[in-house]
Amino acid sequence: MTWLLAVSMMGMLCSLYGQEPTPVSSSVRAVTVYPDRARVTRTGTVTLPEGASVLQFVGLPEGLEEDSVVVHAQSDAALTIEGIDIRNQFLAASALPRTQELQGQLRGLEDQKKSFSVTKGVLEEKRAFFRNLAAGLGKGEKETVNVDEIKKLYTYYGDELSSVAENILSVERSEAKLEPEIDRVKRELEALSSGQQKSQRAVLVSVKAGASAKGEFTLSYVIGNASWVPSYDARVDSTTGKVELVYNALIRQKTSEDWSDVRLVLSTAQPGRNGRMPDLEPEFVDFKIPEPMPMAAARASNMPAPMREEAPAQADKLSLESTNAEATVQTTGLAVAYEVELPVVIPADGQPHRTNVTLLHLQGSPEYVTTPKLDPGVFLRVHLVNSSPALLLPGPVSVFRDGEFTGTIPLSLLPAGGDFDLYVGQDDSIKAERKETVHKRSETGILNKRAVEDRTYQISMQNFRANPIKLLMYDQLPVSKTADIVVNQGPFSDKPATSDKDSGKLSWNIELGPKAKKVIEFSYSVEWPKGREIAGGL
Repeated sequence: MTWLLAVSMMGMLCSLYGQEPTPVSSSVRAVTVYPDRARVTRTGTVTLPEGASVLQFVGLPEGLEEDSVVVHAQSDAALTIEGIDIRNQFLAASALPRTQELQGQLRGLEDQKKSFSVTKGVLEEKRAFFRNLAAGLGKGEKETVNVDEIKKLYTYYGDELSSVAENILSVERSEAKLEPEIDRVKRELEALSSGQQKSQRAVLVSVKAGASAKGEFTLSYVIGNASWVPSYDARVDSTTGKVELVYNALIRQKTSEDWSDVRLVLSTAQPGRNGRMPDLEPEFVDFKIPEPMPMAAARASNMPAPMREEAPAQADKLSLESTNAEATVQTTGLAVAYEVELPVVIPADGQPHRTNVTLLHLQGSPEYVTTPKLDPGVFLRVHLVNSSPALLLPGPVSVFRDGEFTGTIPLSLLPAGGDFDLYVGQDDSIKAERKETVHKRSETGILNKRAVEDRTYQISMQNFRANPIKLLMYDQLPVSKTADIVVNQGPFSDKPATSDKDSGKLSWNIELGPKAKKVIEFSYSVEWPKGREIAGGL
């Protein structure tokens, strides 16, 4: 079996232009989607005659990148690909695939409409028949009237008329639903017919076969108007800390061709970026060239001394000039590709279509956290480690706690083995409250008087849950930026677990039993030279 590869080359079919090309029917079989484009792979089979021939792949999207076109071939006979040519094909609106698809839809809808009309006509005739039959009942020859028979006849007529009426109503409802769809298809057809002339691409492949044989061809190309971004669903068990992280991809494409039942690969590579490292350019240092004096200033300099102001003397300065290159920070590492297991359908409608990439089972450590100074709410946080080999790209995470949706949070780039905190929402069964119990200003010193401000805070936390919890509580002390302002730490009812002098941040690890309450008090004072005002939070 012979495999051949040909890279796109223009103008190598001159000797074969006189031949009638053999059309190759191809379909999209695989797609690799990048963050800003896609590589599409088509396959087609054709019977090749012995000798030279030209194959034509038609109906390709206009936006394909010519330099990216690659053709593979597989055949039982000796086969050589001698060249590839790419051409534009301008189409009338009626020849566009979308136009043909809509015309087929319109024919089907109009056929349904005719069928409904025929069915409705038959039902109307049936209803008229029974009405006439009922109206003529008893108008014939006078005979002994059998009341029971009359009742049976009227019951039968009534049931039949009721059934006919229901069927007519059902048909009319179906007709009503059909009309807006017919109108939509007609409007889209009108929009296509009134648009500019459309074009497609055709790829001509020059081949030479050693004998008549069947050839299987694979054509691939890169095209824009396609992208994917990650999104996640996090299903959290708040009791055990187990997290099911569903890794999804939102795929959009508007390449003018639908991807139906294709093998899909999602890649983080960026084919549009130059893979070459940039070179350093020399940065020269020289004396700054004086700027030309404006005309008004020049005239002023020629005036007598009393008529112009003295200009301040300026010493010569050495100017270091450099060019700041505009850059985009890329936080991704090496490219990663994800192959989706099942075939997918992605229409060319520009809308986001979700597909699952993988499912990660993570084990976390749940804990409650609160910062009552900023928010009285108590939040559940699960610390997780990415124990999978998958690279988690930045994207939104929809969080479901015990089956209930709690909100959406962002996820930063997370490599395999990296850790992160997943916030899964506020717990209303745990309360935290911060109160200021002392706020007093005084003075100290005899000669060098200083102002003093004392603050005391009381923080109460209560667990209304039926099970014990661990709570991490944050607060802070003010931090001085100058030696003239001194912050003095006062007594603490409970010593903080951590205390950061640079940021003033404090934390306490608290264990609360069921229905238990805990109160923490702490204080501090700030002093500074009297007569000056201080700024910042106390």
